[in-house]
Amino acid sequence: MKKFLSIALIAFVAVSVLTAAGASEAGVTPEKKQVLHVMMSSGDAGPGNIRKALDSAADLMGITLQYDVIPDDQMLNVTNTRLVTGNAADLIVHNFGLTDVSAKDLAPLNGPWVAKITTTTKPLTIDEQGNVLKAPLGGESNMGLLYNKKVLEASGVTLPLLNYDQFMVALKKIKAAGYTPVYISNKEVWTAQILLLTSMTSVFANDPALIEGITTNQIKPRNVPELVTLWKNASSLKTEGLINSDYMSATNDMALEALADEQVGFYAMLDNAYGTLKEFYPDKVDNIGMTFTPLWNDEKDGYVLFGTATNYLSVVAKSPRVDLAKEFINTMLSEKPLKTYYDLVPGAVPYTDLGFSLNMSPFNQEMKEYAKMLPSLGDFNNSTYNGATPLEPFYGKFNEQIQGLFAGLTVEQALDRWYEAYAADAQARRVTGF
Repeated sequence: MKKFLSIALIAFVAVSVLTAAGASEAGVTPEKKQVLHVMMSSGDAGPGNIRKALDSAADLMGITLQYDVIPDDQMLNVTNTRLVTGNAADLIVHNFGLTDVSAKDLAPLNGPWVAKITTTTKPLTIDEQGNVLKAPLGGESNMGLLYNKKVLEASGVTLPLLNYDQFMVALKKIKAAGYTPVYISNKEVWTAQILLLTSMTSVFANDPALIEGITTNQIKPRNVPELVTLWKNASSLKTEGLINSDYMSATNDMALEALADEQVGFYAMLDNAYGTLKEFYPDKVDNIGMTFTPLWNDEKDGYVLFGTATNYLSVVAKSPRVDLAKEFINTMLSEKPLKTYYDLVPGAVPYTDLGFSLNMSPFNQEMKEYAKMLPSLGDFNNSTYNGATPLEPFYGKFNEQIQGLFAGLTVEQALDRWYEAYAADAQARRVTGF
């Protein structure tokens, strides 16, 4: 009996092997899915919505994506280290400028979408030879102040607020009504900077000689009265006791929760927060709006920030799957995946004449209305001046400097640290004057 079972088992195994071999020869054995590795940041509105959209493109191609999500404050350093050591991913989802990473480390891209990039975003996607190295994904963002409509109404505050004095009066009304006037999430390195990214571009736009002075090292920021005033106005939110007491340990998620729960008047943020608010607070998102950041003393300096694309896709030049990664980007920028993304994170798409429409959030719509009364500008280093972006290389770890401002630095100390950071970058690039 045992001998019979052994013979039967051997026969079964043999038949199984032969069957598998025959199936393989016939081409019916399913092939293992190709895998692309993706590096992305935990910042902005969080990686969840972006991943859903990227996964929809991967499904269309029949491939798999593996994600490496890096803490936002480490993203640039980790990316540059991995690019240098040759162990970066195939794709990078990022908001880097082309001076943050070496252009030689990113592969040139091509597809029908290249000719449709808006004139606002296009200058930030190309290298000196005109190669497109960054495929815009997220909308051309608005940045400004999110606000809770019910809190403002209960505090007797009406919009728009046109200058710093009006803003301070409103904030004190909000505090007197028992709410936190402005929320600061200073555990996050990227959030507090929005207060100044949305209020200081007009200083440069109004004075071309200042741009020349900064980029040739003839003028330092601490010697520009208009910049000093704006930074002091931002810092006064803390010194006047108009922010949350836990600002040094507070996060963006905490801020959005407090805003949705009617505890806070204002919070400086990007418009893509609408997608997060809609996902986590669907019954409260309609109570939240978006306005500009009136830190300027004179309302003639006011503007509405319309930025470039919020995030981009790039292919690592040394990726062993560079062609597949390029194909993936072209697929991602087709109708179904883009609609998936913009349904989750509505915004002003950084392309023209796509042939299909994408969602724009109520935040964008409100800011477009404000743009009928105020000029539209980008943030200072990404803004176009006379057709160029001369301040793009002079970011100087701006986020860290504003985080430091709220962490205890004086305005002069923070301005000096900004100068020291961008001057070091300029020296490394051997810019004349540095």
